[in-house]
Amino acid sequence: MARKKLKLAYITCNSKRRETFRKRKSGLMKKVNELSTLCGIEACAIIYDQNNPQAEVWPSDSGVKSVLSRFGSLSELERNKKKVDQEVFLRESIEKACDQLNKKKEENKKKEMANIIDPYIHNGELNSNLMSKYDFNDWSSFIDENLKEIDRKMKGMQIEAQDP
Repeated sequence: MARKKLKLAYITCNSKRRETFRKRKSGLMKKVNELSTLCGIEACAIIYDQNNPQAEVWPSDSGVKSVLSRFGSLSELERNKKKVDQEVFLRESIEKACDQLNKKKEENKKKEMANIIDPYIHNGELNSNLMSKYDFNDWSSFIDENLKEIDRKMKGMQIEAQDP
């Protein structure tokens, strides 16, 4: 069963904050270990605790030094190629959501136009109240797209008919 969405906010109670930190740190270290083992990759984790001046590292000091030196030896371009910070992640997420929204708007617009034009095609009746909502340029491009689609299908059928 799925958990409810967690509201991220600073935990004001010190004892609860320390306990949450301890549990989440343990979970994070376990996840890094699993990722490294299952995917056969080099990974490390460095966690600084406000109550402990010594950083906690995984897998070990030498393992972390190895991973960091390998990362440091990469060129600046290679290092930043797949690096994503929160700002970049959010910007990409917003762009993706905007693209999806625009696609859905376009789909809905086409469906609405089709719903308005279908009665005209079948009955010869056009509801002028609904037509006034749309710019005639949109209607023209909608009809042109459909005509092009019909032409493509007819050409495909002609090619299939020619091939025995």
